[in-house]
Amino acid sequence: MHKLPPLSSIRAFEAAGRLMSFSRAADELSVTHGAVSHQIKALEEWVGVPLFRRLGKSIALTDQGRLYLDSISPALAAIASASRSISVHEVLRVNALPTITMRWLFPRLAQFRALHPHIEVQISTGLEPMSRLPANIDVVIRREPHDVTGLHKARVVSETAFPVCAPGLLERLPLKDIADLQHHTILHCPARRAAWDEWLTMAHHSRVVPAQSLELEHLYFCLQAAIDGIGVAMGYSTLVTTDLAAGRLVAPFGPVVLPTPGYFLITRAERQHDPVVKTFCDWLLAQGAEFDAQMAAAA
Repeated sequence: MHKLPPLSSIRAFEAAGRLMSFSRAADELSVTHGAVSHQIKALEEWVGVPLFRRLGKSIALTDQGRLYLDSISPALAAIASASRSISVHEVLRVNALPTITMRWLFPRLAQFRALHPHIEVQISTGLEPMSRLPANIDVVIRREPHDVTGLHKARVVSETAFPVCAPGLLERLPLKDIADLQHHTILHCPARRAAWDEWLTMAHHSRVVPAQSLELEHLYFCLQAAIDGIGVAMGYSTLVTTDLAAGRLVAPFGPVVLPTPGYFLITRAERQHDPVVKTFCDWLLAQGAEFDAQMAAAA
């Protein structure tokens, strides 16, 4: 059996030799300066030679210390690499639309992490189709995808659209009828430019002209502006349910809602049966089904 020095001493020495500082090594290893000094002293006693020269508040490797560091650093790197190669830790890369990420996915993600702690979900946001995303993206969440050649898609959650505003706005300018929108500022964004026209047409009020129209860069800006009482935004069931429940927003026209395509999960066809991808997609589809059932019950 090979006689080895304590691994804790080896780690302390390698960090101190690489960083040339006991204090910085202590910070990296989340221990005290004294603990690092003690571990290195124990290692020096074990090997029988000094590894550092103490120069006041600074340190320098001895010739033996430099040779030792050059030998053990690759060994520690090999141990780390071998450990990663057999780890059950998995990474899943998800790209989703910004607002659904902030207002629907993030509030649910802690549950997934609790159920599957070995899967690290890395989330990025964007608007581009999957065909223009990096190849290492595993799952994409989009509305009504059209470019699905070689891809698998499944509707994750349904959605309806309806006007929303702050309760305080109604106190200043009541909205007793859809025609009263002529006294209000409507909020909209480029990503859903036709939303108001489609809703007004569905509600048989296509001739209503609002007092003002304010275009904001992102949908979540519109929703926040509505919460702040700046105007009336087009709300979406997946995005405003929490705000409605908390009283930050109200839906002045109740059941007058416009169905939208909803949101879809998109995966590359060859990846849809991958265990990690399937685990996440199955979980998210279940979350969507639960949300849809809650919306149906509320309606």
